[in-house]
Amino acid sequence: MKFFTLTLAILWSLTAIGQANSCDGGRFFDKIFNDVDVTTNVEYGENRNFSGQTQKLRFNFYEPQGDTLEKRPLIIWAFGGSFLFGDKLSPDIVRLSNEFAERGYTCAAIDYRLFFFPINQEQTLKAVVRAVHDMRAAVRYFRKDAATDNRFNIDPERIFVGGVSAGGITAVQVGYLDDSLEIPSVIANGSGADTAFNSVEGVSGNPNYSSKPNLVINLCGAVGDTNWIQPGDVPIVSLHGTSDGTVPYGSQEIEVTGTPIGFFVDGSGSLHVRADNMGVANLLYTWPGVGHTPFINTSNGAVDEEYMDTVVRTVRDFILPYACRELTATVGVADAAKLANLKVFPNPTDGQVSVEVPKAINGYGIALRNMQGQLVSSYTALSPKFILNTDGLDAGMYLITIQLGNEQIQKKLMVY
Repeated sequence: MKFFTLTLAILWSLTAIGQANSCDGGRFFDKIFNDVDVTTNVEYGENRNFSGQTQKLRFNFYEPQGDTLEKRPLIIWAFGGSFLFGDKLSPDIVRLSNEFAERGYTCAAIDYRLFFFPINQEQTLKAVVRAVHDMRAAVRYFRKDAATDNRFNIDPERIFVGGVSAGGITAVQVGYLDDSLEIPSVIANGSGADTAFNSVEGVSGNPNYSSKPNLVINLCGAVGDTNWIQPGDVPIVSLHGTSDGTVPYGSQEIEVTGTPIGFFVDGSGSLHVRADNMGVANLLYTWPGVGHTPFINTSNGAVDEEYMDTVVRTVRDFILPYACRELTATVGVADAAKLANLKVFPNPTDGQVSVEVPKAINGYGIALRNMQGQLVSSYTALSPKFILNTDGLDAGMYLITIQLGNEQIQKKLMVY
């Protein structure tokens, strides 16, 4: 695995529970399905494109073959290409969709409206907002389907959005651009502005359903302004190289095909500092000295296996507790408050540690991290008492986080 650094939320959000018995039979962690069914070109909306023509919006739907689960988490993926080119059959999007469908997720690889000219600030921002409107329409489509035809067996409370490069930018804005006053004035109030650009939601279809995602997956993307991220916002996981010359890792003017457009964005590095400060659950995996989308070979468009493996494992581990919410959904805040009676003993220890919670609580996550925030081990506990083995750990202070639904408590553990 390539060197990485992690940035964690102030609340030390649980980013992994990865054991073979997580959820049900390894669902959402292990590849428990051998085959994936793909339904192509399902229409989810329509809108006017850059040329003023009505464009049908479609997605390819990936689901584990033979799956009988009635409510499944969904990841909506958007491809990269500078909002100028690309499509939903991009090798990285196809790979990601299959990887997560084999683990029990459903995935929708979406179209969104492309192309703009000239390459300047106004037209670039309009292209971004078009893509945001389209992804929001896709989120609404699946919530509408869950409430009506239920063709896809989606849990409307577990809809995650993600994307690569331009698609990552799109997903991040869907997660955090939630006020029309945040839309840049150059397009919201410009001469001859289309009224759709004044709107966060847009008019790409499926009105009257929520377009708010439950989680964001950001692969080399950015947010327009970190101030959009506020306490209580949805979790986010990002992977980004510090030497990205296409979408900046920090706060920098963005370029489109090498042309500066006079608009600054906040890349993953800056985004996660803000998320930390706002207490938003997040994880940042950094590739030091690495450029844009290293999981795609720029010479031939093929997937780079080593980098893609890092992407899949990092995203898998972070989103797992949110996908596995059925383990804790029946436990209310009042029960979660009982975690204040959590017992961790013996402490200090040089061997096994007992973690005990009240008997009324079943199904909780345990994460052990060092003082740098790096995950050492993680588990799903299905009984009130769990034995944690510390053999082989370096002497020092560690942090044990117990996650129960949206509630968590942290204890320090001394190993000697």
